Amino acid sequence: MDSVDDDGTLDPEIAALLRDPTLWEEPGADLEDRVVAGIASERRVVVPLRSPRRRWPGQLVAAAIGAAAAALIAVAVSDIGADRSDAQIALGGTDLAPDATGKAEITSLSSGVRIELSVPDLPRRDGDEFYEGWLKNCDGTGLVPIGTFHDLDGATGWAGVSVADFPILTVTREVVAAPKDAAQGSSGEVVVSGNLAACPG
Repeated sequence: MDSVDDDGTLDPEIAALLRDPTLWEEPGADLEDRVVAGIASERRVVVPLRSPRRRWPGQLVAAAIGAAAAALIAVAVSDIGADRSDAQIALGGTDLAPDATGKAEITSLSSGVRIELSVPDLPRRDGDEFYEGWLKNCDGTGLVPIGTFHDLDGATGWAGVSVADFPILTVTREVVAAPKDAAQGSSGEVVVSGNLAACPG
């Protein structure tokens, strides 16, 4: 099929393809599977040209189709490379919050460890009261804060240490304290906890 007629106009089928709104829609969730299947079947679209003197309109059409295909492939590759959680950890309530249950999703990035918390049953804390997340090492000699929160229904904390070295995750109830007050450390009032990795022994 020629892409350009004798009068220099675009072939109606190519024009219809470019006018099709579905060509410009955002790709769906199944794009990755469709791209991989397309590559596996080695399907190619060839746009023949009528003559060298009318080569540039055909090149424009081919370039437009190629650009659209490249954009779709870029989105697919971006989706394939998007970071995904390395692990999902169950969190359980303590005596201070016996009905609280939830999870933490752990993702290791170059900037640190992202910890996404989801514990919807904890009551909200406002004003001078808040929750604080912590990572602790197995022998209890090191404690690293990961952030403060009003609630844990979709909270995100960050740590600059390895969860292999600090595998115990706890969340405590805290209140605002002066800069040099001893209360700047953990209150010890743990409401939920979980292990991101097994402690030796």
